[in-house]
Amino acid sequence: MSPRAYVVRPGEGGPLWSLGGRFTTLLSASETEGHVGLVEVLAWQSSEPPVHIHHREHEAWYVIEGQMTFQVGDEALVATAGCLAFAPRGIPHAFTVDIEPTRVLILATPGGFEQFVSDLGVPATSTERPADLTVPSPDVLGPIAERYGIEVVGPPLRVARGEVAP
Repeated sequence: MSPRAYVVRPGEGGPLWSLGGRFTTLLSASETEGHVGLVEVLAWQSSEPPVHIHHREHEAWYVIEGQMTFQVGDEALVATAGCLAFAPRGIPHAFTVDIEPTRVLILATPGGFEQFVSDLGVPATSTERPADLTVPSPDVLGPIAERYGIEVVGPPLRVARGEVAP
């Protein structure tokens, strides 16, 4: 099927609770012949992933509201509202959510990341954040991530720094 023009309106896009945050797919690989995926995320510290490598896609984050700090390879990148951070594929990276909640757009090219999010998510039937919302444990996250060319290579940044227990 060829890509078609469309608009995703506020409240559309099938929001999910996944990976410790609220993810809404705005543009998917299935709609772009695999070229790109775009999700909007409402992120808390519960969204902070382990250090990982995307072997298939580049990833970019555009911060709409809030602040995040990205560790991409050896570089620490602080991104406030209006900033974009970029991680080329093949480079270990992770982030912290410095202001809760932070609203961010995640762009992945080629697309497919949004399906990874979906595989780990449940429909967000309300806007109230679930009390048990978190990134899945490595034994759950690892095998699913591997199917999408994502390799977990270290703990979340706050765990590595000893700020929180593993």
